[in-house]
Order: sequence, then structure tokens, then C-alpha cells
Amino acid sequence: MTFPIITAYTAAILALLQAILMFRVAGGRTQAKVLIGDGGDDTLLRKIRRHGNLAENAAMGLILIFLLEATAIDRIFIIGLAGIFVFARLAHAVGMTRSSGVTAGRFVGALGTMLTLVGGSGLLIWQLLGATMPV
Repeated sequence: MTFPIITAYTAAILALLQAILMFRVAGGRTQAKVLIGDGGDDTLLRKIRRHGNLAENAAMGLILIFLLEATAIDRIFIIGLAGIFVFARLAHAVGMTRSSGVTAGRFVGALGTMLTLVGGSGLLIWQLLGATMPV
């Protein structure tokens, strides 16, 4: 296997987004004077959930992209999957900025994340079923 460049780019972008969201939580904590939890502050709660939601979903997305990159699947397909995943994570973070309710960004982000995780899982299973398994 060659160096997993698609996974590396995806990880770098998601890590930068994670750092941005982490700094926003820290700033929110300072502004609300809350060290633990959200202190009942809805804005701080949204910042915490944006950060947490990315942390909850990024790892599995990256693992799937890496494993797909290690298979014989066309790189364009993997680039598309990674691009949709990153876009979905960005859309979700932006959508959570505006409201804790339903927003277009939050909907697109959640749907895009689910579709890339399910689609990536399906592709990986398809590849594994078609692979010659060593005994």
C-alpha cells in the first residue's frame, strides 16, 4: 500500500476544524465563566455539541476512508466520499452555530455524514466479500 494521501488530507482538514471548534468552546467558557459543563448557557452548549459531534463522527469516517484507500477501489470514488464527509461535517458545525433546532446546515451535515458512513461501510464490505481471504 502506498501512503494514504486521501486519508491524510481528510485528517488534516478535520483536525483543523476540530481545533477551531475547541478554541470556540474555550472562548465560550471564558465568556460564560463556566469551567465544567455548560452552566445552562445555550450558546455554550451549542459550541460544546459542535465540538463533540465532530469528535464523535470524525474517527469512524477517517477509519473507513483509510480502509477503503487500502483496497482496490478507484481513488476518485474515495476522494468523493472524503469530500462529502468533510463538507457534511462543516455544514453541521455551521448549522449548529445558528440554532440548536433544525437548520439546513445541521440537516445536510447529519444526512451527509450518515450517507458517507453507510455508503463507505457498504463499499468496504463489498470489497471484503470480493477479496480472496487467506486461510
